[in-house]
Amino acid sequence: MAKFAVGNVSVERGQIGFGVLTTAYLPDSTAVNIPLIVVHGSADGPVLWLGAAMHGPEITGTEVIRRIAREVVDPVKLRGTIIASPLMNPFAYQQHQMVAPQDGYNMNRVFPGQANGLLTHRLAYQVLHAGVEHADFLIDYHANPTPAIMFAIVRNQPPDVGAKAMAMANAYGITTIQLKLENEPHRSGTLSDAAHAVGKPSITIELLAWRRMLEDSVRSGVRGTLNVMKHLGMLDGETEPQTDVPVIKGNLSRVETTANKGGFVHMLHDAGDAVHKGEVLAHIVNPYGDLVEEVASPVDGWILAYPLLNSQCVATGDFVNFLAYRI
Repeated sequence: MAKFAVGNVSVERGQIGFGVLTTAYLPDSTAVNIPLIVVHGSADGPVLWLGAAMHGPEITGTEVIRRIAREVVDPVKLRGTIIASPLMNPFAYQQHQMVAPQDGYNMNRVFPGQANGLLTHRLAYQVLHAGVEHADFLIDYHANPTPAIMFAIVRNQPPDVGAKAMAMANAYGITTIQLKLENEPHRSGTLSDAAHAVGKPSITIELLAWRRMLEDSVRSGVRGTLNVMKHLGMLDGETEPQTDVPVIKGNLSRVETTANKGGFVHMLHDAGDAVHKGEVLAHIVNPYGDLVEEVASPVDGWILAYPLLNSQCVATGDFVNFLAYRI
C-alpha cells in the first residue's frame, strides 16, 4: 500500500509518522491521547505492533520503542510497517501506577474492553480496535521489578497462532515461558488473549525494571525486537543471540508463590538460580524480627523473579516468586 493509516496518522512509503489515538477526557475537558509512531517501509511486509507502558511503572519498553523507531530502523530498508505505541495507558503512566487511578482497573485484565464501559475498558477497546486490528503480529513490553531475569511469555492460544508466537519468542532469544492459564487463572483478559482470539500471534516481553530504563535490559529489548523483525522478513540479516543476559533453555512454564503471612521479605536466592521442590526461597519476618513464614518452591525449577511490586514487604496473597519449570 502506498500509504498506511492508523489513528490520525497517515504515512507514505519509506517515511515515519507521528500521531495519536484519542481515548478520553479529564474533568477539565483536556483530551488524553495514546501516542503512536508509525514506521512505514518502502516494500511490502508484515505489520508489527510494538506496545509499552500498559502499566505505569513499566517504562523500559518505551525506550526500546524509541530506539527501534527513531534510531535503529531505517524505513527505506524496512519491509512492512511498525505501529508503535510507547504509552498505551497514559493515565497509569502519569501516576506511576499499575492501574488507572480513575477506576482502579488493570488494563491487561480487561481486553477486549468495552466501547462504552469504564475508562480502562475504553482504553483497551480503543487500543485493540483502533490500533492492534491494523497489525499482523504483536510484541507487548512489560517489566518486572528487580531481582528478576528477562523472559518472554507465550499465552494459551489456537495451535496455528501458537506456533507462530513460539517462533517469534524463539527468535527474540531470551527465556521463554509457555503460560498455562490453569496455573494463573487471574491472568485473563490480556492484550495477547484478545490478539490470539482474532488470529494475531503475540508475545509478552518481561524486561527490567520498574521506574528505570536499565541499559542492559533496553539493549536486550532492542536486539530481541530486531531478531523478531528479521524472523518475520521485515529486515535483512541473521538473528543475534542474547549472550549477555541470563537465558534458561528448554520448554518451560511458570508458577507463582504468594504470601500467607505479612511482613518483610528476606530473599534467600538470586533471580536465575536453580531450586528444588520444597527448597525455601524466602523468609517473611514480622516487625518484631520474628520469622512468621518460610516460602518454599512448589517445583524443581528456576527463579524468574521476586515480583515485590511496591516495596520489600508483602501482605497476605501478595506475590513472592515467579518460578520456571520444565514441561
